[in-house]
Amino acid sequence: MSESFLQTFRSVSRERSLSDKVTEQITEAIISRQVRPGERLPSGRELGARFNVSRTVIREAVRSLVARGLVRVTSGRGVEVSEVGSGSVAASMKLLVRGYELDYEKVSEVRTAVEVQTAGLAARRAQPEDIEKLRLLCDQHQISLDNEDIEAASENDFQFHRELTRASGNELLLAMLDSISDVLLEVRHQAMVQPHVSEDGLKAHRRILKAVSAGDPKAARDAMARHLADAERIWRGEEVAQKAARAPKTAPVRKAQKQA
Repeated sequence: MSESFLQTFRSVSRERSLSDKVTEQITEAIISRQVRPGERLPSGRELGARFNVSRTVIREAVRSLVARGLVRVTSGRGVEVSEVGSGSVAASMKLLVRGYELDYEKVSEVRTAVEVQTAGLAARRAQPEDIEKLRLLCDQHQISLDNEDIEAASENDFQFHRELTRASGNELLLAMLDSISDVLLEVRHQAMVQPHVSEDGLKAHRRILKAVSAGDPKAARDAMARHLADAERIWRGEEVAQKAARAPKTAPVRKAQKQA
């Protein structure tokens, strides 16, 4: 495999960012399946000779490939090609999200664009086992509420949305949801301390589940849109409260006493 794999590459000219050029060629070879998941890349010496670059450049390229989730370095086996799936996409998107200070309003826009469509797709594509998983998550959510376990209820809430997205049959939608999962979990933890928020969320999930179970895409989309609109209203109320709490306190103005 090593010799035929090496033949797919060409030497690169000595310009700035040689490692980027090497990374680009190896990435293309992996994506086009010229080398398959589980196979090992040629040694650093062989790659350096083929690309006409130093082994330092090859090491930098390998680090970039590892960061992208395209390869893994295994002790005793060298550099192996990883399976490129939705997990790799989600990891890259999560890094992008964490690199910016995103407020929930932007996250809410992404949720609405993704999850309303997801609910409709799930209503069309969900299998009986998907419906059962969603029903079980709703039941577990109720148990968490009965036990006053807010953290577990928050996790059940998120997993319902994740399983619904999985039931849509579109891995890219799942990767997009996973990329904002940290933000969503943080918002859920903050919101669920308010009275009835988690109970109302569970009721919304059961409405969505009913529509999905019935195979009604429009009803599923409408139920999800209503659920997300309610979530945004709760967040806006929380934001107003937080801004009020941060506002500087001013001393009350005393009325001037009348002179006798």
